[in-house]
Amino acid sequence: MWRRRASILVIGPTPPPFHGVAVNTRALLDCEVINRDFDLVHLDTADRRTLANLGRFDWTNVWLALKHAVLFAGKLVGHRPRVVYVPICQNTLGFLRDCLFMLPAILTGRKLVLHLRGGYFRRFYETAPSVLKSLIRYILAHTSRVIVLGNNLRCIFEGLVPDGRIVVIPNGLDPEPFERLRTQARPARDGYQVTYLGSLQEGKGYQFVLRAAPVVLKQLSDVHFTWAGSFRRPDEAAWCAQFIQERRLQETASFPGVVTGDEKVELLLRSHVFVFPTQYDLEGHPMVILEAMAAGLPVITTDQGAIRETVLDSVNGFIVPKGDPKAIAKKIVLLLQDDDLRRRMGQASRERFLEHYALDRWANDMVRVFQGVLEKD
Repeated sequence: MWRRRASILVIGPTPPPFHGVAVNTRALLDCEVINRDFDLVHLDTADRRTLANLGRFDWTNVWLALKHAVLFAGKLVGHRPRVVYVPICQNTLGFLRDCLFMLPAILTGRKLVLHLRGGYFRRFYETAPSVLKSLIRYILAHTSRVIVLGNNLRCIFEGLVPDGRIVVIPNGLDPEPFERLRTQARPARDGYQVTYLGSLQEGKGYQFVLRAAPVVLKQLSDVHFTWAGSFRRPDEAAWCAQFIQERRLQETASFPGVVTGDEKVELLLRSHVFVFPTQYDLEGHPMVILEAMAAGLPVITTDQGAIRETVLDSVNGFIVPKGDPKAIAKKIVLLLQDDDLRRRMGQASRERFLEHYALDRWANDMVRVFQGVLEKD
């Protein structure tokens, strides 16, 4: 006998612009394993302007929030989903916007699944006004599942969500582009390639890689650095250009902007070391680190969010102190001077990625969460 698949209303942005929540939403919507078991209905909350508009108060964001609330109501009535999935925000404006989806879902008896894509929510809750704290507690009390990105992030919801409702699901990534392009000839480049990939904003740590570059080049002359991503603010771009000019890095530093698809994969595959020294408060489980691991690269990074569960210090990379260009430079030089160490760590990255962070594992975990929620009906 034919049985209708359960409908899940997925709230979230899709690229562009590219950032963790948008990439994850796209992966969820495109995943064959999830679409095989459930009928996914999507409300796209993307703001197609630049990343600089995220989390800001302006009238366009107010208009978008109201527009999305109306569209949400239409999908709630028209598709009658049994589950509403929301990637929950970690700041006041974003959370209040999310309430336009979460409160109607609760009041109409839908199962609510929240996905925390960072590690800042506890601090957000603890510093919130008492009225907002009460609202947060009400929503979390009526949430069927909360997904976090690492075991060390479970404590964020301690005392707010019963332990049995908290599920750990690290990010997942499709290995296919890396495996396909790995077999193709790489473009030749003399010397070594060190790559940073991500938003060019202060909290992500790109500037510490830039400050590390002259230190590295004093010891190794045949090193090229690439920062792939977009600047959030014009003043940061201006500072970066001035630093490069003052340190005469024009021949050894590249800023290609945002790279996507095969271009991004090829950049990583022809790199020797990946550096991502983030100290971003909202950081969770950076996709860029998984991409570097899928490319078989040793990773130099920091202990932020769930990173320490992915990059094991001295196994598939190094965990360095936050805001320390000298420590970054020291590890870059170590890896470039020791071919055996670099290859061994790169291989460990790839093996660890395939075992723990491939897309199939992530998809099956997400299916189990949705199934578990629906079985409670």
